[in-house]
Amino acid sequence: MFIKIIDCTEKSDKNIEDIINFLINYFDSLNIKNERIKFKDFKIVKCTQCRCCTLIKSDSPTKCVIKDDMNDLLDKIEEATAFVIVADRNDLFNRNKLFEKVESRLIAYHYWPYSQAHSTPRKTVLDKTSILINYNTTKYFMNHSFYMARMYMEEASISIGAKVLDWQAIIPTKDLIKDYAKRLKEMADKLVNNSK
Repeated sequence: MFIKIIDCTEKSDKNIEDIINFLINYFDSLNIKNERIKFKDFKIVKCTQCRCCTLIKSDSPTKCVIKDDMNDLLDKIEEATAFVIVADRNDLFNRNKLFEKVESRLIAYHYWPYSQAHSTPRKTVLDKTSILINYNTTKYFMNHSFYMARMYMEEASISIGAKVLDWQAIIPTKDLIKDYAKRLKEMADKLVNNSK
């Protein structure tokens, strides 16, 4: 088993570091191989919508013609058998721009010839698993930002071939790890027990 912790957070925050370190330490205590991937460490540009990557029929993601770090990121994603996807939401009306940019490049996981009206996922069987954690600091209205963040994160998970097992929005508290430790362990155990 190889868990990739995909960190697509836009802003640096001690609470996010604490969440990720808690999970890394927990997986280490179970002797489960894991690695953190920080989107911020990769040079990734916005998708140009050329659709070159979508024209080749394949079960695996197709390499992009843009010469940035996205192809390396795709290789790292493909190594995993399970994922923890962590994203932040800091604005009620605007998405996480970093996550949005990388998510647009996940079109490499879709087959979309010019004759077809819509794209179809390359991975028709979700043989990997994921848990989603959204660190949310918005002054939300009727949970709008929670719902939208979850929707975008689920779409990204399905694109990479991972079935979502659980989701949690985390809001800042005085002692965040103490408040969320039980829930984070519960989610981590679910990932471990339902992955190959």
